Amino acid sequence: MRIVFDTNVLARAHRLSQGPARRGLLFVATGSDVLILSQHLLQELRRVLTYPRLLRRSGLSPLDISEYLDYLARVSTLVHPAPVPENLLRDQADEPVLGTALAGNADVICTRDAHFFAGEVQHFCASRGIQILTDLDLIRLLRL
Repeated sequence: MRIVFDTNVLARAHRLSQGPARRGLLFVATGSDVLILSQHLLQELRRVLTYPRLLRRSGLSPLDISEYLDYLARVSTLVHPAPVPENLLRDQADEPVLGTALAGNADVICTRDAHFFAGEVQHFCASRGIQILTDLDLIRLLRL
């Protein structure tokens, strides 16, 4: 299976976490599934992980963040996001996630972003063979 993790899930999957996002990421990254990312998503993740509130909650140091991003770049297939139809997503900031999935021929987008669960987005993705799943849904699908 080819899977794109949205930055909102990747931010919960860092090495100090133990929740479902981390379990799903490790399963995908160390098994026969393919983790698909883009430089855009990695840059966005770096920005998100350095929010002061997240830094306090996560306990990550700047070195931890760099090592996590390096790890993700090593274990993933990096693609350049494909164009996304205009006005499909309510938030244009979500376009690189969908574009990454399209470019990487993903089977799944793992996200906690409600915009991806809107009917028109679900329909568009389904027509291209892409399931939209939360981290908990992915854990169930992978039987973890």
